[in-house]
Amino acid sequence: MFNNVALDVFIGLVFIFLLYSLLATIIQEMIATRLAFRAKVLEKAIIRMLEDLETDNHMPFGDRIDGFLHILGLKNILKKTTVAPWFYAHPLIKYLGEDNYYSKPAYLHARNFSKVILDLLKDFNAPESEVLQSIHNSIMAGVIHKLPINISDIKSDSLNPAIKILISRNAISQGDQNAIVPGPKALSVETVPLCENTAFFLPSVWQDSGADVKVFRAKLEDWFNDTMERATGWYKKYTRVVLFILGCIVAYVFNVDTIAIHRILATNKPARDQMVQMAIANQNKLDPNQLKSDNDSILKVTYNMVANDANNANDVLGLDKPWKDSCKVCKALLGTDPANVSAKAKLDSLNKVKMIVHCLRMTSDSIRKEKGFIDSVDKVNQFAVLSPPLQQHLDLLNKQAAMNDSLLKLYPARGLSETDSLNTLLTRCPLIQKAAFFQYSPNQTGGLETLLGWLITALAITLGAPFWFDLLSKLISLRGAGKISPPADDTTADLKNTTAVQPAAVSVTVNPNPGGEAVG
Repeated sequence: MFNNVALDVFIGLVFIFLLYSLLATIIQEMIATRLAFRAKVLEKAIIRMLEDLETDNHMPFGDRIDGFLHILGLKNILKKTTVAPWFYAHPLIKYLGEDNYYSKPAYLHARNFSKVILDLLKDFNAPESEVLQSIHNSIMAGVIHKLPINISDIKSDSLNPAIKILISRNAISQGDQNAIVPGPKALSVETVPLCENTAFFLPSVWQDSGADVKVFRAKLEDWFNDTMERATGWYKKYTRVVLFILGCIVAYVFNVDTIAIHRILATNKPARDQMVQMAIANQNKLDPNQLKSDNDSILKVTYNMVANDANNANDVLGLDKPWKDSCKVCKALLGTDPANVSAKAKLDSLNKVKMIVHCLRMTSDSIRKEKGFIDSVDKVNQFAVLSPPLQQHLDLLNKQAAMNDSLLKLYPARGLSETDSLNTLLTRCPLIQKAAFFQYSPNQTGGLETLLGWLITALAITLGAPFWFDLLSKLISLRGAGKISPPADDTTADLKNTTAVQPAAVSVTVNPNPGGEAVG
């Protein structure tokens, strides 16, 4: 077993990073599901392929900001497009969405993309024998044909974003009547110009395919697959940004200060040992590969489990913001130096009174015991001659007991109970009143150091839970606390006559960039 302080400290830190990376990843998956991140990234990729996607934002990184706002649902990039609404209005694409809210599919197969593009390029009014010629004419002219669908009659799809755009653009005003939408035959003879880049690219692909529709379809699918590889990178980029924002929030809310945690683990052996034991005990149930992002119930159960483990870890480290309630009490009662001096003087007086009451109670106990002894002596016949002095003694004890009781009534118990609260207040308050900015625990330094500790935690969370899980598994195996290999078979006891067998090579696939998921 390989075991030292540095390794245990590192295991404790990696375990903390794994817990909060899982927590942030689960929250990010819930947000991605609710805001349809994958569908919006796919939408951006489709628009990127079919449109120039020009923006009027000329600020540095303006397009990146607009893209992030689109992911969060704060910007609609479909409004300024001309071809993409017809792509999403195609029945093959439209009905891949869950409903009108999730109207755009999160995943799309390459064959569906090529099918829709070919449908948009051909004239539906042309005879079957002239379909190939109509596709050729559309490609050479750089246009697509509007779909022959009566979008005004589809009431159930009136809330669909693509249908709403098409209705507004194709409405025809007739005097005082409400705007109407032309029927399928009227729409199918109209064309929409492709953007300059796409109009240049499609003829090139058509010529490379030798005007063969099957080859052209295959090249369209290759174009789509290549774009989806880039779109997967876009999705990972957006999730990293979201994870970093969530990491900052989680680090502040749970007070996950990496610098303070390292200091505690390096100097506090009991805390270090508890963290290592927690890491070993919880290793198997914290595997991020077991999470299913498409199942909200599993995500919520896992979230509760991870949040509970995170709270337990914070309790061990003492970083759970224990001053958040007592600070108000301290500032109200001991906000100034005179109030502090007065509270100390009051506590001193109460302690002296408490000692007097303690002595009176001890005297009452001794009188009670002495009276009990006299009663037992008086009951013995051979000591009957001592009865008068014993009676006189008993009378004196009764007077002393009555006096003690009257003195005890002068000191009510509710007044003496204030000593405990004052003692707690005065012991905690000097440390609390001298606490630095952002210091939420005695184990923290506060100020810029705590901010840096939170930032390190947020950056660590951005690396993703799979990275920290793999690293924790390797560290625990290195420490010697991993799985124990099964004992050798008894049939191999005779080692002299056996030949050593080399272990078979194991193929391991490493995900260099965990946390992302393919969009296409």
